[in-house]
Amino acid sequence: LIRTITVFLLLLKLWSLAIVLALAPADEAIAPSNNNNRSYLLAAALFVHPTQIRNKFSGIIAGRTGRAISASYQSSPISATRFEEISVSVPQKINDNHRWVDEAAQVLEKWGVVVLVSEENSSGGGLIAGEICDIANHAATSRMEDMHRRIESRGLDPSGVEEPYRFSEIVCRDEGGKRFDVPVAFLGGNDKAVTNRIARDVGSGRIGTPLAPFQHDAIKELHNGIDEIAKPVVDALWQRHEELNSHVAASGFLINKPGSQSQNWHRDGPDEGFIDCFVPLIDLTQSVGPTAIIPGTHTSTCSVDAYKKDGDCVPILNKGELLLFDYRTIHRGQGNRSKSKTRTLAYTVYKRMESGSRDFSGDVHNFPAAL
Repeated sequence: LIRTITVFLLLLKLWSLAIVLALAPADEAIAPSNNNNRSYLLAAALFVHPTQIRNKFSGIIAGRTGRAISASYQSSPISATRFEEISVSVPQKINDNHRWVDEAAQVLEKWGVVVLVSEENSSGGGLIAGEICDIANHAATSRMEDMHRRIESRGLDPSGVEEPYRFSEIVCRDEGGKRFDVPVAFLGGNDKAVTNRIARDVGSGRIGTPLAPFQHDAIKELHNGIDEIAKPVVDALWQRHEELNSHVAASGFLINKPGSQSQNWHRDGPDEGFIDCFVPLIDLTQSVGPTAIIPGTHTSTCSVDAYKKDGDCVPILNKGELLLFDYRTIHRGQGNRSKSKTRTLAYTVYKRMESGSRDFSGDVHNFPAAL
């Protein structure tokens, strides 16, 4: 009997050892990259209780499931709950239920970023219809090409490779000539007095070259769609503590061509009271250069360098979904590593404003023409 029990215990230990060795390489918490790890497991496995193995196996399965879910949204090894904590699902009929607005405002206040995704999966796009995004993408691209032709007519290099340029209608954002900012007047919203004032102050509404008629119509429809979703969240954020409202300080398109380099980590500005809203006009993949962002850095006074190696989140959004973040939140546009796909992103910048104020000044940090 003693011999039988001894053999059974030996087989049990060997079984425990085999299970741990089989599972360890997949679990980063158990198997860090060092040479002593395997010998440690050999010693520890002889004392592993079957219940511990079952619990560890369940944990690994849950961890793998969490990583699989979060893989579409982030590339760095941060916790799988991070994306869940900064994302809010928006119902298809946004006016039927306003709870998502308060939830999004709370997330934005806490993390300095919120991702608004469609409650219903649709191949036609996200919160803003795919057709609207497609037409706006064409309008933005044609606008950039129009401005490149005007630059070339002045005897300058439109690619920006020889020297990055900065006009009110188009800005070359990198030395390689692959990343362009195309500011336009904000054409959405219901307050025509505000819209007309912004058109004089921001982008190409009246200062620069007018938009082509089809560009104007496409961009107006897109801006109306963005404002319908983003403005309630931004207003709810600032009305949580004071009687404040918002207006659009800047708007336009960020066009990231294949071969572009990743930006340096940065804040868009040092001032409180500005919220960026990004809307991809194509379905994002990791290769086309989505925006990487470090949640929670909007209230920190630490330098950007202090966060370079912290956990960054990279939301991989469908076209028409929204990414809102505080100007002070550290982020960067990643390089476009695709062979032929250009990533077009619509942006709108909301500025905090006291109720009743008629101060419609824009973002003077990134858009000097707004003065």
